[in-house]
Amino acid sequence: MPQQISPLLAFVFKVFLLLPLCYWGWYALAELATAVVVYWAEPLLQCLYPGLINTIEQTGYRVEVVANVTVAVQNVPSGMVAELPIPVNPLIYSYGLPLALALILASPLDFTRTTRNIIISTLVFLLIQIWGVCFESLKVLFLQTPVELLGNISIASWQLDMIALGYQLGTLILPARIHRSIKTRPIFKSVGDMLLRGLIGCFSTCILWWKTLRYSTLQP
Repeated sequence: MPQQISPLLAFVFKVFLLLPLCYWGWYALAELATAVVVYWAEPLLQCLYPGLINTIEQTGYRVEVVANVTVAVQNVPSGMVAELPIPVNPLIYSYGLPLALALILASPLDFTRTTRNIIISTLVFLLIQIWGVCFESLKVLFLQTPVELLGNISIASWQLDMIALGYQLGTLILPARIHRSIKTRPIFKSVGDMLLRGLIGCFSTCILWWKTLRYSTLQP
């Protein structure tokens, strides 16, 4: 009799087979997902700082959070206003979604449970993107921008700590831990956990290195 492929090996094979397709779908739909993120993040930031946050402009899957800044009148050309655009890439906060979707699609679940897990994972990652856009904007404004440009808006030190913590959570921790909510068989979940730990660990290390390098270049 021909030897059958073990379910575990088949699961691992399907995960790696589905990864390119999931990454392609993630990137192809990035502009639509970003539009949803902008729709919710803009009023949230404006509610928190109504005189500081002007708007959020979207270009493709990237966004710019436009903040009003205070500068001397003579330094502002006639007919123009002083604004600080903060570029943000929302994809940084959803890099774990293709991996989570590949895990869901490779799991031996029925159609209803698979669809439910895909919807839940997508919605959760949209929330993480909103979280990330908001906290990255606040991080740039209050941790990297001179207070004089913000109209001397000052916040407490514990609020600065919370901004830094929220930024790190959105960048490194939340996108890498959502797969724990996926409902699969224990053996598949443990294997998927190992796969995601390795792959997401690589992504996290690269992003942390990139963010650190970017932050260091912004320092005077």
